[in-house]
Amino acid sequence: MKATVKVRLIPNKTQERLFIKFANAARFVYNYTLNLKNSGYADCEYLNLSDLMREMRLYKYAEGNEWLLEVPEAVQKQAVKDMLMAFSQFYKRGYKGFPKFKKKGKAKLSFYQRTDNLRRIDSRHIKLTGIKTPVKVNEDIGVVNYQNPRVTFDNKYWYLTFSCDVEELGLPDLNGVLGVDLGVRKLAVTSDGTVYKNINENSRVKMLEKRKVRLQRKLSKKYQINKQGNKFIKTNNIIKLEQQIKLVDRRLKNIRETYIHTVTSDLVKTKPSMIVVEDLDISQMLKNKYLSKSIKDCCFYKFRIFLEYKCRYVGIRFVIADRYYASSKLCSSCGSTNDYLGSCETYVCPNCGKVFDRDLNAAINLKNYGSSMI
Repeated sequence: MKATVKVRLIPNKTQERLFIKFANAARFVYNYTLNLKNSGYADCEYLNLSDLMREMRLYKYAEGNEWLLEVPEAVQKQAVKDMLMAFSQFYKRGYKGFPKFKKKGKAKLSFYQRTDNLRRIDSRHIKLTGIKTPVKVNEDIGVVNYQNPRVTFDNKYWYLTFSCDVEELGLPDLNGVLGVDLGVRKLAVTSDGTVYKNINENSRVKMLEKRKVRLQRKLSKKYQINKQGNKFIKTNNIIKLEQQIKLVDRRLKNIRETYIHTVTSDLVKTKPSMIVVEDLDISQMLKNKYLSKSIKDCCFYKFRIFLEYKCRYVGIRFVIADRYYASSKLCSSCGSTNDYLGSCETYVCPNCGKVFDRDLNAAINLKNYGSSMI
């Protein structure tokens, strides 16, 4: 299986300027070719990778566009491939949405690296494409087969991310099936009674959310003060506020991802033979305007992705229950259905009269779902 490695880069000022230049060039090429692609479809003309690269070569050799010649060809070509991949995902899946233009200042700074020009110099330096001097890293990445390497920026640090092949542990099958019910009040409840709280109820997260709201309100007032006609003038104070908001967003993202990694690792360490989770329709859930932010902050899809690859690595069977399996409405004791649950946290069976915790009852039903597949 493939694993992702993320290593922090420590560039000097000259190298950082080149990083920003390459990332902005990748964004520009993405937007330019996306515009060509949209125009081609409007004229009933299909443009493939070779057509778009031909147009890019004509553009960058034109007068006034010499700055693109200083950017490695691989960075530009991969940006075109990323745009075409966005189109293919839109047509295959639909829910990904039509490809959008990347806005300067809001789009994530990222660019591709050629695998043949990416090499380890020593335990603390690595050679990157287009950078003459080796870039310092904070840890030794070893000698591996780099796949799809990228340099990214998270508004504070630069990172090198790449994929590499790792061997699955392939642990022997163990007895027991574990059902995991996801929710907003509690992030996860397992069929053995373990409860994982929602990290968004943590005091640290709440404090950061309040700080973010205050900064956004302050930023909005600054924009209104500096408004000239229909234009908003971006001052140095506005730029500083925007950077502070980005750092708060980064901190919140790291807290949530770390917690999800902790929970999913804890589930895998129980070593069941199978883990069963429900297939949530997140797109429909987000249409609830009262709960959309809470649902989004729970990161259910990320939880599922993290748990799936960890199960695969250690040899645990990962099962996603059918989307229309009514795990919350079924009684885990007698199997009867209660269609009138409301917002109660307890489940009262209309047939046998037993009372369960609603989330625990759903987790046990998911466990029974998995047991029926053995």
